[in-house]
Amino acid sequence: MPSWLLQHFLNPGFVMAGTALVAAPIIIHLINRLRFRKVRFAAMEFLLASQQRNRRRVLIEQLILLLLRILLVLGFMLLIARLILDPSQLSVFRGARTHHMVLLDDSGSMRDRLGDTTAFGEGVSVIKKLVAEGTRRPGTQLFSLVLLSNPEQPVFSQRDVSESFVAELDTKLENLKPTHRALSLVDGLNAAQTLFGDKEERGSMKHLHVLSDFRNRDWQDQKALSAAAETLDAADVTLNFVKTVGQRHANLSLTDLSGDLQIAAAGVPVRLRATVKNFADQAATEVRLSVFQDGQKLPMTLTFDKIEAGESVEREFDLVFDTPKKHDVRVSLEGDSLTEDNSRLLGLETSAVHKVLIVDGDPSGDEGSYVVDALAADPRITGFSPQIETVDYLRRRPIDEFQAIYLLNVADLPADALDPLEKYVAAGGGLAWFVGASVKTAFYNESLFKAGQGLFPVPLETAPRDLPVVEDSGPDLVLASHPIFRVFEGQENPYLDVTRVAKFFPAAASWPRDDQARGDGVQTIATLRNRQPLMFHHRFGKGNVVSCLTTCGPAWNNWAKYASYVVLQLELQKTIARSDRQLEGRLAGEPIELSLNPSEFTEVIDIIVPDVAGERTVRLQAAPDAGTARDKRDGSDDKTAPETGNAKPENSLRLSATFRDTDLPGIYRVRLLDLNQVPFERWITYNFPADESDLTLATTELIRKQLGEKVRVSIQEPGEFSWIAGRDIGSEVRDALLLLLAVLLIAEQFMAYRLSYHHRPSPAAR
Repeated sequence: MPSWLLQHFLNPGFVMAGTALVAAPIIIHLINRLRFRKVRFAAMEFLLASQQRNRRRVLIEQLILLLLRILLVLGFMLLIARLILDPSQLSVFRGARTHHMVLLDDSGSMRDRLGDTTAFGEGVSVIKKLVAEGTRRPGTQLFSLVLLSNPEQPVFSQRDVSESFVAELDTKLENLKPTHRALSLVDGLNAAQTLFGDKEERGSMKHLHVLSDFRNRDWQDQKALSAAAETLDAADVTLNFVKTVGQRHANLSLTDLSGDLQIAAAGVPVRLRATVKNFADQAATEVRLSVFQDGQKLPMTLTFDKIEAGESVEREFDLVFDTPKKHDVRVSLEGDSLTEDNSRLLGLETSAVHKVLIVDGDPSGDEGSYVVDALAADPRITGFSPQIETVDYLRRRPIDEFQAIYLLNVADLPADALDPLEKYVAAGGGLAWFVGASVKTAFYNESLFKAGQGLFPVPLETAPRDLPVVEDSGPDLVLASHPIFRVFEGQENPYLDVTRVAKFFPAAASWPRDDQARGDGVQTIATLRNRQPLMFHHRFGKGNVVSCLTTCGPAWNNWAKYASYVVLQLELQKTIARSDRQLEGRLAGEPIELSLNPSEFTEVIDIIVPDVAGERTVRLQAAPDAGTARDKRDGSDDKTAPETGNAKPENSLRLSATFRDTDLPGIYRVRLLDLNQVPFERWITYNFPADESDLTLATTELIRKQLGEKVRVSIQEPGEFSWIAGRDIGSEVRDALLLLLAVLLIAEQFMAYRLSYHHRPSPAAR
């Protein structure tokens, strides 16, 4: 009997037996037709004639009687098996062997508080009620529990539901806690399909109960969700979605904490930015943020007067770190229904100074001095330490120690200077180009531009060009929206009007001016009033490159004569300064994968893990790994190949280790030992995922629409438990069946009496 038919009965075990009993009246009918009766008749000729006349009528009446008896048997079977017309309202517990698999959502949003409990706690309560009902039908129910955070490894797999199992389950449920992660429902549905297929008892009913808060953001990937649900439905798995949250709660969240970390220096104010988003349908007022530095609360409060519904507001603030070392910063909000997203951490490392290399191509020129004055007129305020050198420095000395490199009016670069420069930028270093009269355009086009694959963003014309002075022509510069030009913003800003460009190198006429049409990643951030491009920003490997087609000093323009020049150079440093050495930030749950060079590090790894009670240390032993995958950010010391393919990573035996227990937000400190037993410590900051802060609920209509019309699914509202017991469901069907059986019985008795033989005594005998 197919499962789609069995799901319409509360006691499907009686369906097969009841259907088989339909053969009983048919067999009796056939036997009766073989019986011979002794009847006193008149002349045989009269009998045969009478039989011929009434044969068709008698046959029809006998078939009607047979049909009535078949319907009676079916009716009693439907009554005993307890027919339910709408299987979506049917209790999930029936007499047949049934496997109940619960997919429990333990994502970060399930920490949403509902009075004295949480959305996750509501899901646990549903599990307890489900299993308690199963104990009333011993020997017929199997139970599996799967967490969405680890769907491939069930907490319980196909366990018989019994009183002893309930005690074990209660102990396990008491220790379960929701994670701080953003999880995929699609992964859970796909894993459930695999688990149902593994050693599934043939002929058993299969139910998948999905217990979740069903947030709106989880139902945007329609195709993946629909495909996973259709696969389960095609495998005769009954889908039952159980909501644990019935009302959306207002929620404020700290979605970001960042800043100019790449230029953080000891004793120099570091500009940080905190972003708060209002995930509610009403405006929030008087929102206050507390700031903590290295675990100590600071006497400062960031206040937002009003945050409109659905909007994000950013607030900047400065902090000073006295010592050059690793520091942590935390900002926090007042508590609401989801407290886990009210705090955000940031790890940063301050340097004593940031070294900047300035390569001046004209030894007799003084353009480098203008950059020095802008970046380090007072190093205690800026934190930069510029150093002017010639092109030969790139060939003789390592450049990896510099935060950024300026190339000013450089004619060309020898191969042994260009190669380390490319590796430096590809690994994350910053580079700023400024041209001048010494530039050899043939070298720039062939060796630096490289048909769009090199360090320089555009091909150049053979000679520079003057920009004619035109009265009342407006500003010489047309600036794009870019952080470098922050000093020129504002309607009454005087700097843009007084900045003049007298000469520049034009880009080759064949080079397309439309950034989107080229699609090479080069962004034109400034043009001249004659529509010729002037400044560019592009990526090379992991590094940033800013290029300008005029001089850095006053030879071809008057930038260096105004105060805006200092701000421009400082903002330029923020853009190009290398960021590969910043302390990394990740989302809760992402693993720490380490790949170490055994010629420099030992195999012992200690990870200091944040804990509710403080900190705990986990020791790992790195094992040999012949793979070539490396991750610089996780403490690996190997050099990452540039994205442009100009270098190849070395292929050698390495030590690898993976740490996965990173669910709790906080700072995880990875301690390594080199071969001289000198410790090396790397910090990784983990935060709550901002996506989990959106508590908007998906409606039942949206869920059904996203799954598609082909998928059969039951959706239970929060607090509704009749689907578990289902004792009163289908009472109207039973009443109708009883009435129908009464009518059938009366009709059957009438037809049976009519077709049976009744001896009538003669009048004389009466």
